[in-house]
Amino acid sequence: MKTEPLLRGVANDVYKITSTSGVYVLKHFRFDHPYGLDRDQEVAVQQILFNHGLAPEVLHYDAVQGLMLQAFIETPDLSHDSKSMGTKIQRLGEISAHIHRLPVDVPVWSLRSRVQRYCDNLAQYEPERARQFQKRLQQQRKLLDSFGNNPVFCHNDLAFHHVFLSQPPQVIDWEYSGLGERYFDLANCIQVNQLERSEQRAFINAYEGASGERVDSQHLQNWLELSQTISQLWYELHHHLQHHHL
Repeated sequence: MKTEPLLRGVANDVYKITSTSGVYVLKHFRFDHPYGLDRDQEVAVQQILFNHGLAPEVLHYDAVQGLMLQAFIETPDLSHDSKSMGTKIQRLGEISAHIHRLPVDVPVWSLRSRVQRYCDNLAQYEPERARQFQKRLQQQRKLLDSFGNNPVFCHNDLAFHHVFLSQPPQVIDWEYSGLGERYFDLANCIQVNQLERSEQRAFINAYEGASGERVDSQHLQNWLELSQTISQLWYELHHHLQHHHL
C-alpha cells in the first residue's frame, strides 16, 4: 500500500491511497464545528448523488475518527484540464444548472446562522474584527433573510478543482451543500473561481442556456457582494484556526 498527501485543506486533509485492490481517496475531516458542517449529512448527500451519477461512491465512513473513503477519479479536474477556459466555463455553467435541478431531500440551511457562527468563532481570536463583520453583514440583512425563500439544491463551493470531466462528470467536496439560494451558489462559484467580468457573463449565459432560468444581473451583483464578505470572514476565521491547531 502506498499513501501520499493530496491536500492539506481548509476543512479536510486528503490522501491518495494506492493498493493492490485499487486507488482511493481518504478524507480526514477538520474544523467541523466552527464552520457548522454536518458530516453525516455530507456523506448521505454524496451517496444520493452517487446514485444520480454525479459523485464518487462513499466506500467507508467513520464518524468517530472523521474519515471517509471514496474511489480516486482518474480523469483531470477542470482546473488541470487542457480544454480552453471558454469550454471549462461552459461546462461549469451546465453542471451548476444540473445540480440545481436535482431532487435531493435535505434541510434548508440558514445562511444567517452560518455566518453568525463564523463571527462568534472569529470573536474568540479577534473581537473587533468580528464586530466589523457583524456590522457589514447587518447592512445585507435583507439578502440574508431571503436565503431559502425559493430553495434549490446547491453545492455552494463549485470550484474548478471540484469538477471532473469523467463520463458522466463527477463533482466532489459536498460539505457545504444543501437546499439554499440559487444566486448565492452562482455568486460563490464566480467568487471561488475568480472569474473576470467577461468570464462571469459566459458562465451565466451557459447557466441560463442549460437551466432555462433568467438570471437578474443586479440581483446577482448584490449576492456577489455578500459572497465576498462571507468569503473574507471565512478565510480570516480559517487563518486563526490553522494557526492555533498547528
